[in-house]
Amino acid sequence: MKGKNRMIKYLWLSLKMQFRIPFSIFFALVFPLLMMIIMIASYGNFPIGNGYHFIDKYFLISTGIGLVPIFMISYPIWIAESIQNNSYRRLSYLGVEVKKMVVSDILSYLVLTLINVSLNIVVALIFFHLKVPSVIYLLSYFVNVLYCAVAMLVVGTLIAIMIRNTKIILPFGMICLFMIYMFCGVFINYDQLPAGIKSIGNFIPVKYLMNDFFSIWSRKRYFIPRFLELNTLIVFLTGLLLFAFHKISLRWKRI
Repeated sequence: MKGKNRMIKYLWLSLKMQFRIPFSIFFALVFPLLMMIIMIASYGNFPIGNGYHFIDKYFLISTGIGLVPIFMISYPIWIAESIQNNSYRRLSYLGVEVKKMVVSDILSYLVLTLINVSLNIVVALIFFHLKVPSVIYLLSYFVNVLYCAVAMLVVGTLIAIMIRNTKIILPFGMICLFMIYMFCGVFINYDQLPAGIKSIGNFIPVKYLMNDFFSIWSRKRYFIPRFLELNTLIVFLTGLLLFAFHKISLRWKRI
């Protein structure tokens, strides 16, 4: 019980640290809501059939807009800074359980994901009358979003391990962010994108979160098979690369 309480305490501390980073909070929580309001105000909340409106599709995009900078910029920078500063090693000298602290820091990004999704749903529901599905489909949606976040998390870890320099990670992450936005249909309806761009988007898990998850939200299915296959493959292959980098780094330390 004591260990559980300590884990909760570490997680709370990690979340407080998250909310002290203006860049992270703005792009994760504020910017997506601004984009939602601007888009609905510009185009109107027009009907798209079967009782659904534009907001029922666009809130999926605004959710993705917030998640990409979390895992492509904020998270890799945190990993790189931790490596450069040896912060966890210093914390171990102060009696902090480093493994639990690392786990709580990682979990804090998944909690931030849940906050992002929940905020988008609440704002869309209150101001634009978002049509919320039944509990089982809503839970399915959250589970699929979290699984997509796991894939982005391992990719973000790989970016941090390979680059390590935070001054390079920031511009690199910004380039990745806008490319993902372009391939996933943030700037223009995905169906209107050129065939070549759409074919690339089909290999990006966030594309499914921003577009195909509407099938879950509209209660047509509980999961997207293509998304699960792609996401699992990315988690597996990226995990193998991370394991290989870890083994190589250990060998170099011995030498």
